[in-house]
Amino acid sequence: MAPWTVHRVTAPATPDDAATGAVAGACRTHAATHRALFGHADAAWQVPEVASLLRERPYERSTLLVVTEDGAPPTADAVVGAALVNVPTQDNPHLAVAETWVRPDARGRGAGRALLDAAEAAARDEGRRTLIVMSTHRAPADREATAGARSGTGTVPAADAATRLAVARGYGLEQVERFSTFTFPLDDARRAAVRRAHEDAARAAGDAYRLAAWTGPTPEEHLDGMAVLRTRMSTDVPTADLELDEEPWDAERVRAHDREVVEQGRVAAVVAAQHVPAGDLVAFTVVEWPPALPEAAYQQDTLVVSGHRGHRLGMLVKTAQLLRLEDLWPDLRRLHTWNAQENDHMLAINVALGFTPTGVLGMWQRDLDGVVGTPAVG
Repeated sequence: MAPWTVHRVTAPATPDDAATGAVAGACRTHAATHRALFGHADAAWQVPEVASLLRERPYERSTLLVVTEDGAPPTADAVVGAALVNVPTQDNPHLAVAETWVRPDARGRGAGRALLDAAEAAARDEGRRTLIVMSTHRAPADREATAGARSGTGTVPAADAATRLAVARGYGLEQVERFSTFTFPLDDARRAAVRRAHEDAARAAGDAYRLAAWTGPTPEEHLDGMAVLRTRMSTDVPTADLELDEEPWDAERVRAHDREVVEQGRVAAVVAAQHVPAGDLVAFTVVEWPPALPEAAYQQDTLVVSGHRGHRLGMLVKTAQLLRLEDLWPDLRRLHTWNAQENDHMLAINVALGFTPTGVLGMWQRDLDGVVGTPAVG
């Protein structure tokens, strides 16, 4: 086992300071792991995104840890892996959420264990008792040994290094998310199919609902409505047995989130459904696009509040979004999304629209004061 040194990285002050090199090294290693899995690095962290996370923020605090061979400084070339640890500061005081990754050619020598040790220590330093660790995988092949989510829905490959490490350290696999991709440009047949799905959904919704769409920061008239939707997003989507409490949002938190999206070098496109009689926003979908990587975009939150389900509003806002993205961002080629495997309704919408499975994301949970569960392996 090679000796390793884990370094805590501060927010870069200038493009030339040492922290910028460490952030660049973390992003390079993340890109390498994604290329090895998927043949592209669309969903890997970019330097402006991580640098933004490390700055002082009102609702979350992030710590970046990078690992090098023992004694080596954390230059971009020396970093072989990283961990990003996030803690909410206005809610969920028990919780930390981490993501760890190691460059494929550096695995098997203890770097992942060193990073997980450091991530757990960082969570404890923040006074957190529950740690959720995310792991990214290719989709399991037929008849491949897998680790199954405790919820009973979704699996990850059992032989993957991240799976073996999580199991060995006593983490329970609480949830699996499906990573799916929708490709652009649309040919005439696919565009017509999306239009038909949109028109069918609009007929089902009827005159009781109308659409609102914007690009960039939330318009003032929709700040309160989006705050309600963001709060409901933290309670109304499937979370298996992950220890997640409500995130209360207000207009100022929506503004702060919008500022962070801009600071990360992304542009947000939103389509929402408004209930005409009450004037409330009752469904929404968000896509974020990085101009520095114009061929890729990321489907973020999509939600229909529980009292307005059954009117095909999920299909309505998703199809409206897909039909406007080609005009907004002509260079877009791949739209990526992540959905809980037990979220049958949203997955059915995505499949009907032509999203194809790309990989899976494991959500592993452990009580840092003790061990919580183990996954089924088969």
